[in-house]
Amino acid sequence: MPQPVWKIDSAKLTKVRQERGLSPGDVADRMGVSDRMIHYYEAGVHSPSVSRLGDLALALGCTPADLTRGPRGEASLVDLRYAAGFTAASVAARLQEDPAGHGHVIDYRKIRDLEEGRKVAGKILRDPEVSGLLASTLARMYGVPPRVLVDAWMRSRPDDVPPKLRSRGSEHPSVRAAEIWEGLNERQRIYLTACYQEDQEVERQVTAARAAGSGKRIPAAEWRKVLFTIKADPEFTGYTSLQDRLRVLGEHDAGAGQTFKALAARGLVVVSEDQVEVFPLGFVPRIRVELTRMGRACARVGAGEDVPPRRPAHLLSEWLWSSLMKVASAEPDGLAEDDMWGKSKFYLGTGYRPHGGRSRGLIDEIPVREGEGEDAFVREYRWHLTDAGRQHIAQHRDTYQGMYPNILVVELA
Repeated sequence: MPQPVWKIDSAKLTKVRQERGLSPGDVADRMGVSDRMIHYYEAGVHSPSVSRLGDLALALGCTPADLTRGPRGEASLVDLRYAAGFTAASVAARLQEDPAGHGHVIDYRKIRDLEEGRKVAGKILRDPEVSGLLASTLARMYGVPPRVLVDAWMRSRPDDVPPKLRSRGSEHPSVRAAEIWEGLNERQRIYLTACYQEDQEVERQVTAARAAGSGKRIPAAEWRKVLFTIKADPEFTGYTSLQDRLRVLGEHDAGAGQTFKALAARGLVVVSEDQVEVFPLGFVPRIRVELTRMGRACARVGAGEDVPPRRPAHLLSEWLWSSLMKVASAEPDGLAEDDMWGKSKFYLGTGYRPHGGRSRGLIDEIPVREGEGEDAFVREYRWHLTDAGRQHIAQHRDTYQGMYPNILVVELA
């Protein structure tokens, strides 16, 4: 197996542990390992295996991605899998359970072949539509945008035809959403509707708070994770709002986990687990549920609400495409650092993380050096297109011309 470029970030690990008020011994006890192992991780002597990374994240009440780092713009398929805390075998198992996935049997050997750049049997590589469906499914599992997964795919397999991500730009989302809604049983519909109602209530509260200028600004990626349950005696925690909705309907029981699993397999929700401190119990697990875009659209269909068409998720908004063309027009000299206005760099620039998520990595700051040897110094930084940026422009230029006719598309050398 190729070794991941990304490793555990010892500084992040120490920071998260200290924020949780835990000692290395506390973390070690939760993981069932020696104190020395935690010290090795924080000293950068060792980096945990992917399975051990998942245990470490669970012990700290965070995600594996919160503890990892890697060179800018160099993430491969194995890096994304590592940062998500999955082994090749666990990925294969989830793919086999996912009816919204790829339509082909993929075992852990094929996952390894895919990551190592070797030939993969079947239609996965011969048909860009099939590889695009697999890429979208892996992106959902790893918690990254499909475009980020495709970039990692091409770094791992540069000779492949790029996976073709499914575009719904001209198709009303309610068409697909209605098909999925019809395929749900009554219990699944009730759970999805309850999640949607809770999601909308939280959104109203956040919108009201922002309008009033009160409270800390919390990114949607966080507040859309609706709390479902805290795994402790309700005597200490009570019931969550989502549980109360289901209790009123008589649908809150021990089978909730399987229902959420079925909804997650259809790409309608994302279920996550971390830890929260409950007095006097200490840290206990909690389960949060986040509706996906399709999950929200599907719930709207069930509620009889109209769903407006959306721009394909893998394409840029008009202002980001304009900014990308601005950099492209400045090649080969590059665009001066200060000429990248607004927040474009946070969404396009390699290594930037808007709202904690991964950026697209389509441009990068390259230093302009003067002098030689010990007298060399960096005079300035200039923005240049990355290989991923050039590939994105070449692959989608015609589509962008139709979407944004007022923006001149630069011809790349």
